[in-house]
Amino acid sequence: YPGNPCHFMKPGHGCTIYHNRPEDPCKVYHCEYIVNEDIPEWFKPDKINAIITKRKINDIEYLEVIEAGSRLDVRVLNWLMTYCFNKERNAVYKIDGGPNYIGTTEFIAAYKEAYNK
Repeated sequence: YPGNPCHFMKPGHGCTIYHNRPEDPCKVYHCEYIVNEDIPEWFKPDKINAIITKRKINDIEYLEVIEAGSRLDVRVLNWLMTYCFNKERNAVYKIDGGPNYIGTTEFIAAYKEAYNK
């Protein structure tokens, strides 16, 4: 479930069902930390206790940052905001389950319409 560690992950062993893992989400999921070269090394999900995923809504791309184990650190939020403003990216980050938005008015309106009904 988003924001929660997978119960098949064991410290020091990794995925205990790797060879039999399901297609979705395990095989089709792409962690933005791995595929986006702009994201710094210190942003590794297990170091920041958050997961970053590229998503799309109404053909508008955005980054979704979800807490995973603890509240988002101010360093993480500062990097995310700076990155989004400098690269003109949209993002949603959730703290205690509540969404916060960075980006264009079109993106924010589309996100709110889809998820805040």
